[in-house]
Amino acid sequence: MEKRNVQANFQLQDSYVKDFMIHNIKRINNSEEFEVSGQIGFGIKKIDEDKFKYISQIELINDIKVEKNKEEYANIHISMIGLFTATKSKELNKEKFIEMLKLNGATTLSHLIRSYIYAITGLSGMPQISTPMINFIEFFKEAQKEDI
Repeated sequence: MEKRNVQANFQLQDSYVKDFMIHNIKRINNSEEFEVSGQIGFGIKKIDEDKFKYISQIELINDIKVEKNKEEYANIHISMIGLFTATKSKELNKEKFIEMLKLNGATTLSHLIRSYIYAITGLSGMPQISTPMINFIEFFKEAQKEDI
């Protein structure tokens, strides 16, 4: 088998949790069935570029509600920042980089947030919450329709 360089041009360089809050309104037992819903926010904080590469910071926010029979049991808020880079090329201009931030960057941060919430909820005395995966293609289509 021949070795090839398969490293993507688009890379996550750093990430961190900017804000996190968990508010348990009622205790949730491990045996209880509950619903998880929420809202997402996304923003490109800034884009810098030099002669060779693009550098950008994005933020992904999740506000999650845990309910049982329409009664609220807990709220979780998390905001994560990611620093992404990409090498400039004929195939990768600034518009393409922005699209990659939206689809690849948001998806990457979303998975990091999902694992963070799963771990923290388990440590907080409530059942581990696995947040739903997000279809960011549809998310950004809807945001564009609503002119957000």
